[in-house]
This record gives sequence, C-alpha cells and structure tokens, in this order.
Amino acid sequence: MDAAAAHAFAIPPVAVHRPTTAAEDAVTLAAGVWLITGTYVDGWAHNNLRDLETFFTPWHAILYSGFAACAVWIAALTWRRHAPGTRWQDAIPAGYGGAAAGVMLFLASGMGDFAWHSLFGIEQNINALFSPAHLGLATGAFLILGAPFSAAWHSPDRAWPQLVPAFVSAMLAGMVAAFILQEFAVFARHGLIQTYSSAAGTLPAVTVPTSSSIMVSLASFLVSTVVLFVPVLLLSLRWRLPAVVPAAMALFPSAVLQIMVALRDAWFIPAALAGAVLVGLVWAAVRPAPDRSARLITAAGLAPVVFWAPYFAAVALHDGALSFQPEIWTGTLTWSGLAMLSLAGLALKVRPAPEAIPDSGTN
Repeated sequence: MDAAAAHAFAIPPVAVHRPTTAAEDAVTLAAGVWLITGTYVDGWAHNNLRDLETFFTPWHAILYSGFAACAVWIAALTWRRHAPGTRWQDAIPAGYGGAAAGVMLFLASGMGDFAWHSLFGIEQNINALFSPAHLGLATGAFLILGAPFSAAWHSPDRAWPQLVPAFVSAMLAGMVAAFILQEFAVFARHGLIQTYSSAAGTLPAVTVPTSSSIMVSLASFLVSTVVLFVPVLLLSLRWRLPAVVPAAMALFPSAVLQIMVALRDAWFIPAALAGAVLVGLVWAAVRPAPDRSARLITAAGLAPVVFWAPYFAAVALHDGALSFQPEIWTGTLTWSGLAMLSLAGLALKVRPAPEAIPDSGTN
C-alpha cells in the first residue's frame, strides 16, 4: 500500500455538500425572518419618515443584526461539515452555496451602503430602490433567504411537515423581490388604476385614464404577478402543495407591503384576503401536482386572475366607480393570467422529468 492510499484510508470519506436537516433549515429560516423584518422596517422608515440623516438607525440595527445572525449560522453549518484536508467550499451544505455567496455580497454591499450614505446622504422614497448598494443588499438577502428552499430541493425525500421551512423560504425570498420592486406593488397603493380630476371647490372625481397610465398599471400587475406567484410555481414544480400554501404566499407579502406604507389604504387587506381565499379554492379544485402538467398550468394561470379581481372590486366600492373601462380591467386580469400560464408552460418544458416526490399534504 503506497502513502497516498494509506492517507485515503486514514481519513473517513466525507460526503461533499452534505445536506441540512429540516431542523437546521428552520434555524436558518428564523434568522431569515429577523433579516426580512429589518428589511421591511427600514422600508417603513424610508417611506414614512423625513430627514433621515444617519446610517446608524434602529431599523438598520434590526437589518444588520438579522444579517449577522444568518451569517454566523451559515458559517456554523459549514464549520460542522468541514473535515481536515478537505476544501471549505465542499463543506457548504447542499443548497447553501447561493446563501454563502449572498453573505459575502450582503457584507460588501453593507459597507458600500455606509460609504454611499456618507457621501450622498440618506435616500428617500423611490431613490432608495435605485441605490446600487441597496440592490446589492437585496440580492444578498434573496440568496440567503432562499437557502432552505434550495436545500429541500436537494432532499426530495422530505415529508410534510419537514417541508414547511422550504415553503416559507420561497415566500420570504419573493418578499425581498417585492420589497425592491415596491413601486410596482399592487396592494401597496391606492390609485394605481384610478385617475382623478377636480375643479375648484369640488371633490376629486374619477375620470378617464390616459394610455400611459393604463400601461403603467398593466406593468405593475405583471411585475406583482411574477413576484407573488413565481415562488408558488417553483414549489409546485417539486411538490404537491396544500391549498393553504399558495393562499398564504399571496396574502402575507401583500399585507406586509400595506403595513410598510403605514396602512394608508388599510381596506386593501380584506381585498387581499378575499383574493387569497379564491387562490386557495382554485388550488383545492384543480389539485395541481408536479406530474400533472395540465392541472399545474391551469392553476398557475387562474391564480393571479382570481387574486387581483377583488382589488378591482375594492377600488370600485371605495371610490364609487372605476377609471378603467371593462375592456381594460378584464384585459389586465387576462394578461396577468397569461403571464403565469406562459411561465408555467415554459418551466414544465425545460425541467427534467419529475422524480417520485412525496405529497406535502392533501388538498
């Protein structure tokens, strides 16, 4: 036996990228909730407070301490899997490679954010969403929060309720996208589909919209549809979801966005709840599954239509009329459904043949 062979037998073989357990993913998720809470609290400050003049704020403390918790935990998971003589990158748990990169990106962007604020001050409103440092922070957070979903994808034998961290992870990653694209968030603001006119001494009245305002509205619905329902689609490509999962994944981010803008249109939350119930009913009726392509495409196409419909109804009830003619608002609903139907069809075309994957529940 030569020296190389002796050395190989002396070190027990260690699986490269050993997967995490559901319990470990739950800890990652808890740290991620801390991080996303800081993100939305910071968003609340930028949306509702004026004269922000310092980097050192309570909301930044929540944001960066949440990041620190995520970074320390991911480092601990890697440390526990590292064996002497092996590469550190091979010790990163399966599905956590993106999260490790996200930690580095978030750290670099955080330092860049401090430098940016020192040079240019604190951004307000939409300016904050275009800051390169903030875009880096959002990308890093997205990669970190998606780790439990990615880890579960690498462990298809997990059964319900071990998949709960994966479901919540996909929703939280989508919430990062919703945050950085909040100017397109349908349930964050009133007036997206309304145009008003007023004469001296009279109250504003609903009037006919311009072509440009209609196109801005359509873009907002399309972006919001992708942000809310692509995470649901990705989960559905892998697991059969209980109806409550897509309903919750549509409702929770919409409600949190409204809270972030200080509940300026609090009556949107019941509308979002009604839409979420309809999404759940669609899922329960159609029963999409990874190995049932037609049902999956049908559910994906119907979900945004039934979710956005109560939005139009709520605005009409609140204002007494809609600026949009029936052709426009029904066309907007149709476009949102077609967008998800097309994405679902494309995803099913390019994915590998579905494996034998256990149900995550019944619906």
